[in-house]
Amino acid sequence: MRIKRLKLTGFKSFGDPSELRIEPGLTGIVGPNGCGKSNLLEAIRWVMGEGSAKSLRGGAMDDVIFAGTEKRPSRDFAEVSILTERDASHEERELEIVRRIERGAGSAYRINGKDVRAKDVSLVFADAATGAHSPALVSQGRIGMVIAAKPVDRRAMLEEAAGISGLHVRRKDAEQKLRATENNLNRLNEILADMENRAGTLRRQARAAERYRKLSTDIRIAEGRMIFARWRDAAAAADKAKAEAQAAEAAVQTAAEAQRAAAAYQSSAVRELGDLRAAAIAARDRANETGHKLAALRTEQDALGRRIADLAAQTERLAADRQREGELANDAAEALARLEAEAKALEARITTAQSDLPALAESLAKAEAASRDAEVNLAQALSAQAREQAEARVADAALAAAAARVQRAERDVADLERQIAGLGDNAPLLATLEAANTTLQAAQMAATSAEADVTQADAARLGGGVARAQAQAELATHQAALAAVESEIRALEKAVAQGGTGNRVLASITAKPGYETALAAALGDDLEAGLDRDGDRSWAGADIQPGDPALPKGAEALSTYITAPAQLARRLAQIGVVDTDDGSPLAVGQRLVTRDGRLRRWDGYIAQGQGAAAAERLIRMNRLDALNRDQPTAAQLVEDARRAVTTAQEKMEAARQSAEQGRRNLAAAEASARQSARDADQAQQALERLASRTAEMAERMARVAAERTEAEAEHQSAQGARQALPDGSATAHTVSGLQAAAESARLIVAQLRADMGSADRAIADDKARLAAARQEAQGWTSRAGEAARRIDEMTKRARAAEAEALKLAAAPAELEGKIETLVAESARLSLAATEAITAERAAEAALRDIETRLAEAGEVLATVRETRAGAVARAENQEQRRIEMGRVSGERFECPPPLLPEVAGFEADTVRHAEAEQSDHDRLVMDRERLGPVNLVAEQELAEIEGDIARSITERDELTEAVSRLRGSIGSLNREGRARLLDAFEKVNGHFQRLFTTLFNGGQAHLALIDSDDPLEAGLEIFAQPPGKKLQSLTLLSGGEQALTAIALIFGLFLTNPAPICVLDEVDAPLDDANIERFCGLLDVMSQETDTRYLIVTHNAVTMSRMHRLFGVTMIERGISKLVSVDLGGAEELLAAE
Repeated sequence: MRIKRLKLTGFKSFGDPSELRIEPGLTGIVGPNGCGKSNLLEAIRWVMGEGSAKSLRGGAMDDVIFAGTEKRPSRDFAEVSILTERDASHEERELEIVRRIERGAGSAYRINGKDVRAKDVSLVFADAATGAHSPALVSQGRIGMVIAAKPVDRRAMLEEAAGISGLHVRRKDAEQKLRATENNLNRLNEILADMENRAGTLRRQARAAERYRKLSTDIRIAEGRMIFARWRDAAAAADKAKAEAQAAEAAVQTAAEAQRAAAAYQSSAVRELGDLRAAAIAARDRANETGHKLAALRTEQDALGRRIADLAAQTERLAADRQREGELANDAAEALARLEAEAKALEARITTAQSDLPALAESLAKAEAASRDAEVNLAQALSAQAREQAEARVADAALAAAAARVQRAERDVADLERQIAGLGDNAPLLATLEAANTTLQAAQMAATSAEADVTQADAARLGGGVARAQAQAELATHQAALAAVESEIRALEKAVAQGGTGNRVLASITAKPGYETALAAALGDDLEAGLDRDGDRSWAGADIQPGDPALPKGAEALSTYITAPAQLARRLAQIGVVDTDDGSPLAVGQRLVTRDGRLRRWDGYIAQGQGAAAAERLIRMNRLDALNRDQPTAAQLVEDARRAVTTAQEKMEAARQSAEQGRRNLAAAEASARQSARDADQAQQALERLASRTAEMAERMARVAAERTEAEAEHQSAQGARQALPDGSATAHTVSGLQAAAESARLIVAQLRADMGSADRAIADDKARLAAARQEAQGWTSRAGEAARRIDEMTKRARAAEAEALKLAAAPAELEGKIETLVAESARLSLAATEAITAERAAEAALRDIETRLAEAGEVLATVRETRAGAVARAENQEQRRIEMGRVSGERFECPPPLLPEVAGFEADTVRHAEAEQSDHDRLVMDRERLGPVNLVAEQELAEIEGDIARSITERDELTEAVSRLRGSIGSLNREGRARLLDAFEKVNGHFQRLFTTLFNGGQAHLALIDSDDPLEAGLEIFAQPPGKKLQSLTLLSGGEQALTAIALIFGLFLTNPAPICVLDEVDAPLDDANIERFCGLLDVMSQETDTRYLIVTHNAVTMSRMHRLFGVTMIERGISKLVSVDLGGAEELLAAE
């Protein structure tokens, strides 16, 4: 494929239609930053199927549409087309691939004007070793991405170079189809299991429906018998209840006459009892009135006695109270005299104490003045003493500091002398340095040897990985084939078992492959007959007779291709099998059948397709036999492939262990080298530290000696200053005397203050006691007046009590005479009341006897009336039941009850009583209810689901076969992908090594597959050794070295599977001038070696000068990119011609 032209319309900043012609050689794209150069690369990637808006520097795919400027409106669509030319092997030499996007409508693809899918476009470019993610489309920052990429991500670049992107797409499609098919198979198995469960459920439901219908019929008959029994019982009970009602009416009349006679007797007794009761009540009232009067007199007599006694007691209490109040008046007089004398004494003492207070106050003032003077003198003396002590402490501190400085300086001098003596000689360090350098050289040589061993072991392991991958692919293929065989065997065994044949001849007959349909058509339903004579149909057997007619010419006996019991020999001998029926006449009893199942009998009867189920079973049996024969072979192939995988794994494991041992040796050698280098560095550093330490010790010794001399001078000065200070004894003696004088003055002041306080307290106490005495005197005066008042009052009360006692002295005798008169009257009246009560009670007893007889008559009447009402109610109820049963019979059976036996189908004489018939009816209803919900259309549903099961089994067999085919396809794709990837790896590695040496003008580098033994899962690591440096991974190189190495890898990938177009977007930006020249030279060589057309986006003048033609991208109008071109090759020719 060759890409000839790129057209853009409304794509990003290319608002106007623009065309970029892509010619052979190097085409440069130049222009200032931000003018839209990178949009050309993004347009190529977009038309090739790029689906990520983020990778196109957008937030959504609609962002690729021209957004408009200040002067131009935005567009509603963007369209990019790319014109390609293919070789002569394709029918269509030129392909114009167009991608168009409209706002809010998504993208659409066309190839030569036909709508296609994005997947189709991706496959077209993938088959041409290019595409939206081709390593030949190097965008800005791609070099950095290659450098920072993980090894697994770099493998994707290798896959592009190997041209297996299309294989990945196809494998992904196959895996998706496999997963979908397996999911469909699993769902189908679940559906089959569910349908089997439903079929079982429907069989149970069909049986339940049959039982339901039978019970419903029995229930209808039982209901008719029950209604008939109830109607019959209701009619008999109604007649009986009417007779009982008539007898009860006569009894009611008799009881009513008896009740009326008893009521007349009761009325007479009630009137007589009323008269007697009124007389008794009047007698009782008179007796009660007399008793009340007697009780009132006796109460008055008792109250009078109590009042006379109270008056005597009151007179005695008043006399005692007058005596007590007189004593209280005497006590008050004595207390008043005592308190008066005490008050006079207190007033005299208060006057004396108040006259002594001024003298005490004057003495206290003098003592306080003397105390203040003593305190001032003492404070002045203490201040002088504190100054002397402070000066002494300062001098002592200065002397101690000077002495400590002298000691510290002497200690530092001694320490430095010991440190200088302990530095030692540098000879051992020199010897250690020389030994470390020798060990380092030996370790480097060992590391080089171990690295070579690792490289050799890795190559062996890689080869083992390829062998193991191939063996695993073969194992997967054979396992898939074995699984398909076993799955088909299980499906066939299940299908054969589900259509079990029992003793039918179908179970004992087999046909050669291809003749199953002919056999089924020839025998038809006769295959269902048995081989013994126990059933309705059977094969008894018949021997072939010499006179049996021969088959038509060209027809062979069906028995030639059939293995069947002897009972069928004569029948099969008279059935001919042909490929095509030519209509030859047949003898009587003969049949002719074709291999596709067309049957013609001797009598002209023709049938097509009969016995399809039997033919299917025979075909399945033959297939099952063939699969059982093939299964051991498939299992042996799986076992052989498994042994091959094990062998390859063992070889790869041995190579891996060898590589690991080499890596351990390499690591040990590198560790030894690092340790030796560290030892050498440590020895060198120790020598440098020793020299530095010696110089430092000398300098410090001089500095410490000067400090010691200065400290000794300072110590002598401090000693002189301390000796010049006074000792402080005179000041201490003065302070002691002043302290004693101040203390004496303070004691005098305290004593005077105490005396002053005592005098004040004594005066206050005396005043308080004087006030209390006066208050107490007032209280005694008040109590004396109150006692005199109470004595006068009690004298008046005593005189009133004596007068009342004299007045009541004659009243008791008068009351006693009245009481005796009322006692006699009360006795007479009580006797008359008792006689009246006795007569009343006799009348009440007679009335109760009459009322008892009346009640008994009423009860009898009520009983017979109740009996009559019950009989009438029963008669009405039973008549209503009879009518109700007639109505129910009419509703349920559309006939009156007498006709129920004939309509419902039972004998009237066999009907028992209603309770027994009700019990039978309820039992049948309960039996039907215990069935629960019943599906009455279960038989129909069962037939439908059994048909679905048969169709699903066929679909499952087809899906199983599809899974086997897909697994084989995936295995083939994996094998092809591994082989092509390993082949591409070898080619890329060779190109990479050559290009690395070219770009670096020396050195060496190689690629390695790491992290997995499967090439399709491994990562791609880059190891490089620029001239003069050691071998290391890409990430440990400098920035420029990393960029050149990444360019070498990209070009190596490109040369392995050259793409029709290569776009390099500012790849030369990180290179210096020297590397730019090598880079441009490499581009020239590659453009000559391949048919690829190059687009180089650059800002470098050197690179521009090496281009064959230049396209300039300008932005004359802000926001609008335009293309201008210059053919540098043509210009050079013109210049040469001039």
